[in-house]
Amino acid sequence: MKINRLLLAAAAVAAGLAGAAHAGPILIAGTDADDHGSGNSTQNFTGWRFMQQAFTNIGNAVSNGNRQAVCLGCNGSTASAAYTNSFTLAGLAGWTAVSLTGVTDITNFFSGTGTVNVNTAGLIYMPTVSGNVSGGITDAQLAPVNVNGATLNNFVSGGGGLFAQEQANSSIGYGWLTSLLPGLNVMGDNVGGIFDTNTLQLTAQGQTQFPTLINADISNATPWHAYFTGNFGALQSLVVGNGDNVGGVNDTVVLGGGFVGGGVIVCGGPGQPACEGPGTVPEPGSMALIGAALVALVTTTRRRGRQT
Repeated sequence: MKINRLLLAAAAVAAGLAGAAHAGPILIAGTDADDHGSGNSTQNFTGWRFMQQAFTNIGNAVSNGNRQAVCLGCNGSTASAAYTNSFTLAGLAGWTAVSLTGVTDITNFFSGTGTVNVNTAGLIYMPTVSGNVSGGITDAQLAPVNVNGATLNNFVSGGGGLFAQEQANSSIGYGWLTSLLPGLNVMGDNVGGIFDTNTLQLTAQGQTQFPTLINADISNATPWHAYFTGNFGALQSLVVGNGDNVGGVNDTVVLGGGFVGGGVIVCGGPGQPACEGPGTVPEPGSMALIGAALVALVTTTRRRGRQT
């Protein structure tokens, strides 16, 4: 009976960790890379190159089985060109890219009633707000996004990918994010300015999640317009800059996670993975170690039982 209980415990732990590890990749940026780049049929430059690499990493980590990328609020001009060119050159075989611009279409996307909806999507993308890039997402389009923070979190929990660019220069920007993380502070141009808008650096977590990116790639996608402080939930600091001129380059400009091991925005609640350290979920390597430890425990218990 004791061994059976241990085996059941091992199975439960393994199942729980496996569920966490299959969550999807997340990238929430305070940059407007779509406004600071260019490209052609074979190559992207500066900000669009950063976006291309982001789409490659995100798409390859999506695990919900869908291969449809959906832009919410790509209204033509620069925002749409950046999305189309960077996604096309991301090298994601079998994927298709679509855009939704109507408020009703975006509402139906989240409710699951639209032809293109959250149940058919593998990746959700939001461009920079219209005040910072031509053709960017508007407040009218952000409104239905903001009331669906929980839906977005469930989407990435189920293996979908999320990529959102700068929204701080909208009065309702990142409302979906702060609804999930009330302790998160969004600092932008409209709240005192930013000391250095050109220099960006990958953190150790950023280097792990984005092994193909270098500091020059992300610095070329500038100037940037927002950074984050406070409670990051299950997200990690991937890229830092100098926003407040205090302590050097250590203000979080890009949040994310899940490219390695799976990620969600919030953790610790009902149906969510447990919070691990600085808001990470267990990686496959951790699962293997814990599983091996449980097997060893069961084996040791059996041997002791035979000796008595």
